[in-house]
Amino acid sequence: MSDMRKFVSLFVVFALICCANSLSAQELNQNFAHSLGIGSSAQSYEHRIDLPENWAAEGKFFIGRGLTLDGKLVIEREELTRTYYYVKVRLPKATLWFAKGSIDITLKAGNADAIVPVLATPANLKVYGESYPKFAWSGAGNYSAISLLDRSNGNTLWERVILNDHACVMDEGSVKVGGKYTWAVKQSDETARYSFESQANFRVGTKQVNCSHCFGHGYVTCRSCNGSGHIVSNGPNNTPVYKICYSCNGTGRERCTFCNGSGHVTVPSIIPE
Repeated sequence: MSDMRKFVSLFVVFALICCANSLSAQELNQNFAHSLGIGSSAQSYEHRIDLPENWAAEGKFFIGRGLTLDGKLVIEREELTRTYYYVKVRLPKATLWFAKGSIDITLKAGNADAIVPVLATPANLKVYGESYPKFAWSGAGNYSAISLLDRSNGNTLWERVILNDHACVMDEGSVKVGGKYTWAVKQSDETARYSFESQANFRVGTKQVNCSHCFGHGYVTCRSCNGSGHIVSNGPNNTPVYKICYSCNGTGRERCTFCNGSGHVTVPSIIPE
């Protein structure tokens, strides 16, 4: 019986400690929703959430965050400090319909820093594609911050925070042929403590590919005769009269105007450096 009482006492103490730890950590949830009208240009929005005064009086500070995106909204950048959380989000241009999206933010506050080491820098950086570069990397973080820099002027062209993935595509803007660029990625966990950046360079050249309109043939079906090579008209007594199609000279096909009959076109090409 004495052993049983000791076990029960230890269980009660353990339960009280767990309860106290759960009470010492608090969460703050906030949601921001945005929308754009049809034809509206892309728009960025900035939000800041400050540590509540009563939490600060209790000696608490922010120790972690969780993010959930809905709709077309994307994250451009974020920052978590002990006393505030900042996030910049963006809605792409609304072309054929309304653009809508929201971000749900959960901030965790406590009395002590989470003893979690900063994650290692991402590895195995890859970039490929054409006008819209595609990026890939490996790492353990659920949050990755991507940025793209134009090396000719030092300007940042594009930036995103990617959730629960290790690949993305440049979803806005484009790179130009002859341009030289640097892209960087860093990663974090729920504590929002980001690793050092990993960087890689690339340039944009050109390559030839088969024309997508004629599938590399250099010609398409004649639109005047629908590929038959002749035009049918009504003669005397409604008898059909066949004439050679003047557009294709009876071949039933005409030169592709997209590739000028060559069967291939020149497109941008991402070249890692």
